[in-house]
Amino acid sequence: MYGHVDEVNTSTAIHERVDPKLEYCYNQYSRNGDVHIDSKFSYDLFDGQVTSILLSYTINNPTQQRLEDFRDTCNSFYEVYGFMIDNSTPCVYFKAVDLYDMATLIHALDYQTVSLESVMCAVDASLTKEDAIYSPSGTHLLQLPDIPHYRIKEGTLFICPFATKHCKRLRELEVPAGLVCPDEVLSEYRFPLNVKVWETHYDGTPVEEEEDDDDDDMPIFDDQDVGYSKDGKKLTGCKFTFNETRYEVPDGVEEIDDCAFLSCRHYLELSVPRSVRVIGDSIFGNGGQIVIRD
Repeated sequence: MYGHVDEVNTSTAIHERVDPKLEYCYNQYSRNGDVHIDSKFSYDLFDGQVTSILLSYTINNPTQQRLEDFRDTCNSFYEVYGFMIDNSTPCVYFKAVDLYDMATLIHALDYQTVSLESVMCAVDASLTKEDAIYSPSGTHLLQLPDIPHYRIKEGTLFICPFATKHCKRLRELEVPAGLVCPDEVLSEYRFPLNVKVWETHYDGTPVEEEEDDDDDDMPIFDDQDVGYSKDGKKLTGCKFTFNETRYEVPDGVEEIDDCAFLSCRHYLELSVPRSVRVIGDSIFGNGGQIVIRD
């Protein structure tokens, strides 16, 4: 339910089915000589939900140039364009901390006959392409069923990328009220599709709009997508679009929330003023250091 999981069987599957092809691609196009690689797959759980997944590669003779060339090879090979270099290990890795990147990596490995759907949700062995697959919370639809007509469950908030990858027969789709921006995913579908978006519940009763009682608690984001409380005294966290390697917390901030920079994909140098009195747990998603300034 909680903690870090090293998925040994998946690592073995990737090493056997994918690594030889990836190694061949690197050795074919790199001028730095042959390289031998070893993959490792792991993920983090919180309350039964996958919060991040990590695919990392170690290589022999990991010079900076070799690491950069291998990272570029991984980006091209997997077509995910998010691999990073960790010089301290050293390794090349892809870390997915949101459902979009997770679904992208799922698709990339699925294409190489390595399935991650059992990692993302409890998948029954009897499930087929004619069954829908949802995340454990039910908020994310990972796979649409390949049947002529399907009604997405109410309470679903997102359709993940490549959810239509197994579909050929789907022609009519009913979308519940509250589902966020399905157009981008559904536009990938290669066949005619009639989509009905409901404005009421499926039984015809109206959808009650939630009162915005929490408006006062909504953070205010700066131009680097870092959020603060309205009084400016608490740093609440950054968006997934935060893409800095160094960030300076403004003077006057007194508290930094738990997991504030969990979605940051880089090693982060965080400059903190002496006004800060409380720094939460696990504030970095990919490592970092805190520098107290005068």
